[in-house]
Amino acid sequence: MEPDLRNIRIVLVEPKGTFNIGSVVRVMKNMELSELALVNPADFHNEETYQASVGAQDILKKALVFATIEDAIKDTNLVVGTTRRAGKLRRLFCSVEELPERVFPVLKEGKAAILFGREESGLTNRETDLCNILVNIPSSKNFPSLNLSHAVAVVCYKLFTDAIIPRVPYFSKPVTTTEIEGLLDYIQSVFSDIGFFSKGSPDYVISLFRKIFGRALLDQEEIKNLTYIFHRLYGLCKGREEKQ
Repeated sequence: MEPDLRNIRIVLVEPKGTFNIGSVVRVMKNMELSELALVNPADFHNEETYQASVGAQDILKKALVFATIEDAIKDTNLVVGTTRRAGKLRRLFCSVEELPERVFPVLKEGKAAILFGREESGLTNRETDLCNILVNIPSSKNFPSLNLSHAVAVVCYKLFTDAIIPRVPYFSKPVTTTEIEGLLDYIQSVFSDIGFFSKGSPDYVISLFRKIFGRALLDQEEIKNLTYIFHRLYGLCKGREEKQ
């Protein structure tokens, strides 16, 4: 059974070039992806966009428009960010070659979002923190920045060609990004209440858990068990405090 590429959402963050938007739509149709989301885009209802998207206006007309990235990904189960930068805290990287094995397991019963940043500046650090996985497209050191539509084309091509022969098993009932964020909020609450963050900010720890959970591709049973584990940890810590 081939992975359902209709469950992949291509998300363009604040795209300014309307020709780029049209070109993205066309390459999506070439590669059998059909769901486009635009976060705070330039006005794309113009002749330039429609000319660039020739033959694929159906995708353009159904494009989802959101005010924030959080809104664009809240119903998804896996969030992938594309970036060419690899800073100190950007650890959870995979190559374009590895991307299908990360994405395909989600698609049977869930949805994956793939984020592409602004034409001039890409995704911010805060925005990459919302991602479970970051993917890097290799390019020349002398001229590393890809055009937005070209970057989308590379990623979509790899997903499309690997979808012809699925290489990874599926799992059932993946959790949504909203459910993972709910667990992270609970973990932060537990750790705060037992004094774990008394000497520092929770940001690093919660970001670390977010990356680990994204790499693990949690299902419903696993998130339930993790919630129970942290609930037990909280109870044990509070019980010891009461005995002292």
